[in-house]
Amino acid sequence: MTRAACLLLALLLSSAAEARWYQVEVVVFRHLVESATAAEQWPEMTSRPDYGQSVELITETEPPAATPSPDAAPGNQPVPFFLLDKRERATLDLERKLRNSSEYAPMLAAAWRQPSYGVGGAKRVHLSDLPPTPPSVPPASSAPVLVDPEAAALTPKVEGVVALKVARQMGVDVDFTFDHDGTPVRLKESRSLRLREVHYFDHPLFGVLVQVLPWVPPDEDPAASAGADEPVDEGEATGHSDEAPVEPD
Repeated sequence: MTRAACLLLALLLSSAAEARWYQVEVVVFRHLVESATAAEQWPEMTSRPDYGQSVELITETEPPAATPSPDAAPGNQPVPFFLLDKRERATLDLERKLRNSSEYAPMLAAAWRQPSYGVGGAKRVHLSDLPPTPPSVPPASSAPVLVDPEAAALTPKVEGVVALKVARQMGVDVDFTFDHDGTPVRLKESRSLRLREVHYFDHPLFGVLVQVLPWVPPDEDPAASAGADEPVDEGEATGHSDEAPVEPD
């Protein structure tokens, strides 16, 4: 495991020890058939997403073994923000439908698991269509991981951040830019969401799909109920494992 990954785990494991976990899945795609609105001249962006203090997904071949910090619960702790293999993604079938469509083309897809950090402590996860590069690591007193300045010098086709805000009413922030024929356009939105549902964030040129699933680490009791400050898993209560996917119109 790299030094960067070791420091990342040391910073995150203590807060992850007793929190409920979620699997977050994101698919970003572009429209192949542009609407009349998409054909217009887009104004130059005056600002871009803030990538400072954003979390980079861990992209090693195998998940690193997590050594609990002194504050962590006994036993092996799952690794937060590890990029899951595509076979573990619940949105894989939806991604395939987009890929086989004549109207849409996926640009990036990613999934990871993370504990709840509440609302004020929500972590912004950096995503890009560029090949992953090792992140730079700040001092232990700072936020988890910074985007590598050398990687930032490259120009991705699509790039952004996703932040999961866990409360009784779960929310998600998405903030992405898409390079449309040399002109960057931006999709920024905050929205409440329900567990297991696929949520569609729309722009005339591209779109973002987000799905959040409850996930129980192997050493935890799957029957444990949600806390007063966490969303109720209605799919679990009704016996449904997943909601029907929402496809873009």
